[in-house]
Amino acid sequence: MPGGTASIDVAAPQQTVALLGAMAGQDHRDATSLEQPVDDYLANLEGGVEGLRVGVVAEAFGEGVEPVVRDAVRASIDRLSDMGAKVGETSLPHAEYALSAYYLIAPSEASSNLARYDGVRYGLRVDGDDSIEMMFETRGEGFGPEVKRRIMLGTYALSAGYYEAYYGQAQKVRTLVIRDYEAAFAEYDVLVSPTTPTTAFKIGEKADDPLAMYLNDIFTIPANLSGMPALSMPCGTDGAGLPIGLQFTAQVLAEATLFRAAHALEADLGLELRPSL
Repeated sequence: MPGGTASIDVAAPQQTVALLGAMAGQDHRDATSLEQPVDDYLANLEGGVEGLRVGVVAEAFGEGVEPVVRDAVRASIDRLSDMGAKVGETSLPHAEYALSAYYLIAPSEASSNLARYDGVRYGLRVDGDDSIEMMFETRGEGFGPEVKRRIMLGTYALSAGYYEAYYGQAQKVRTLVIRDYEAAFAEYDVLVSPTTPTTAFKIGEKADDPLAMYLNDIFTIPANLSGMPALSMPCGTDGAGLPIGLQFTAQVLAEATLFRAAHALEADLGLELRPSL
């Protein structure tokens, strides 16, 4: 990660990689964790990108991407090529539907999983005259506006008569996105795109327009939806000095490749990202 000067703080990426190595692997108290050995993410961190196959996601440079973001990411891709990476263009044709699918699947899961927070068994409890009032008060006070919005969306998507029309269709879209990634990774080791179509907006600027905020996830959602590991790193700044994000995505369990590519590019760029006061 960039340090306080134009040079790279070498210890920072090593600490980040070591931290993931400590967290990764099977947790006997987590039934969703994988039962398999963890790669040594530090072993090839300094391996560079010579010969690495880098696929540029064509759909990630269309309308809606700020020119300053597009130019910075494209310039970084050129740097990767100059460093010896084999750069080509690839496509994720169903990625445009991933955002819609995600905001059906994620709220549905939230609606199901957050039902346990009822003030009875654990967590916050706000007293009421009876159990029903206690549950209403607890969930009303304990959940914020965005959580409530997602619970309502998810409950609707899972309701009788709408399950197959919404949640079921979203699951099918997820399968198509996964297949797109599998096809891309048959030719490339990592994929590159902007992290977001714009740089950061002001706090609260889009609070009244949830859809506009959701659209900023358009490039990160496909990896989240399909379970692919992804990494975001700064690759430049805009006119206001705000960082521009570049996203690397790799195939399942290829985190070591992500770290190697990002570390090499970060060292080559040597960005100074400390904001001026």
